[in-house]
Amino acid sequence: MGIEAVGELVRFAVRTRLVDIPDDITEFVKGLILKTVAGMLAGSSMPAGRKVAEFVREVGGLPEVGVIGCGLRVPLWQAVFADAFLAHASELEDDRFRSGTSWDITVVPVILPLAEKLKLSGEDIVEASAVGLEVLSRTSQFFPQGHMGLTVVPGSVGPAATAARALRLDEGQTRSAFGLAMSGVPVSYLNFGTDAHYFETALQSLNGLVAAELSKHGMSSNPDIVAYLARLLGEDRVDAKKIVDGLGVQWQLRDIWVKKYPCCFYTHRYIDALLGVMKEEDIPSGQIESVTVHVAEGAAEICNRPEPQSLGDLQFSFHHALAAAMLDKDVNFSHFTEDKIPEPRFKEARSKVKVVIHPEWASTFAMDTPAHIVVRLSGGRELLREKRYPLGSREEPLTKVEFRRLFHKFVSGILEPQQAEYAADALSNLEQLTKEEVENFIKTITVVDTFV
Repeated sequence: MGIEAVGELVRFAVRTRLVDIPDDITEFVKGLILKTVAGMLAGSSMPAGRKVAEFVREVGGLPEVGVIGCGLRVPLWQAVFADAFLAHASELEDDRFRSGTSWDITVVPVILPLAEKLKLSGEDIVEASAVGLEVLSRTSQFFPQGHMGLTVVPGSVGPAATAARALRLDEGQTRSAFGLAMSGVPVSYLNFGTDAHYFETALQSLNGLVAAELSKHGMSSNPDIVAYLARLLGEDRVDAKKIVDGLGVQWQLRDIWVKKYPCCFYTHRYIDALLGVMKEEDIPSGQIESVTVHVAEGAAEICNRPEPQSLGDLQFSFHHALAAAMLDKDVNFSHFTEDKIPEPRFKEARSKVKVVIHPEWASTFAMDTPAHIVVRLSGGRELLREKRYPLGSREEPLTKVEFRRLFHKFVSGILEPQQAEYAADALSNLEQLTKEEVENFIKTITVVDTFV
């Protein structure tokens, strides 16, 4: 059954057309592309993003395609690597958590440079993105977050599906691309909060592209993803039927949660809960005596960082993210700069946040258990809130207007207002763009240089 399931997945990747994709899925895919472009633009202005931009600038090579937000033209492989790094450096990746992790930050950075090089239409971009996101969602659904200290396994098959589609590979070539990409780099929990975290996911994108290009040149492989995963996890934990059940009808990519704050996703439901109770009860930050965060033992513990010492620590700290929400009733890039580490008001607010870890809540997947917070006010009153799903999940979806609002929030100060509105319009109507309109759009987001 394993290899047969892979064959069905390959046929889906090659044959699916825009008319086969439900309208709501098309809209959601466009929303994810919009968010990821915002993340790449924002990532280009981050310290880690500047490092990778300088790296590809120094390596040089043929000026084939642009790098988003960097004012650079470099070879295709370098652009894909850099764009993927930038997409994650902003900490704006959109993730699925209720089963094995899948996300958009390794798929979208593959298709945009390919679209520029191959002169693809907007419809081509939407099709390739939808296919890649769905393949990634279905192949990565079995690997639990944090198993063996890793996540997103296999992480490069989805990007390979996107690249294969853009390159117009046939079923045999796409099958080979899946096998070549299968054992690509996983994501290590040890690297959360460091630049290596972004490096690993950028390699997943690059590996997918290289796998597709090698298969185009006749490279062979064994694409039995089911057997590969069964040997890692045990045969009882991998069900080939789940890879293809409802394929093309029940879209697993829709289970991806949309990030609204540039920090680790493990903090988001707690931020939503705190902002919600502050709004409902009209609570000024000065009245909050403490915020107690109750988390399950396991992956979320990586955000138990009461005294952050670096930018990465800030982005992976319950204490800092909730301090920002407490103080400013929002969480944005301005809160994640190294000058916030010693700032007295943030130090005081962070000291109000307590994390309680519950071993009895441990589960296979990191966010199977609801997020619990207790907000204690200066008068002794306690407010309890529980949030199972974040705003931006399938259960609490964002509207088109909310997607656009996030885009403008994250590109403010990077794109001029007119450029931002043009880009948002283009991506909101992506499937209607001609090849020439795609070329103009990509030029807009690649010629801007955040180094200036």
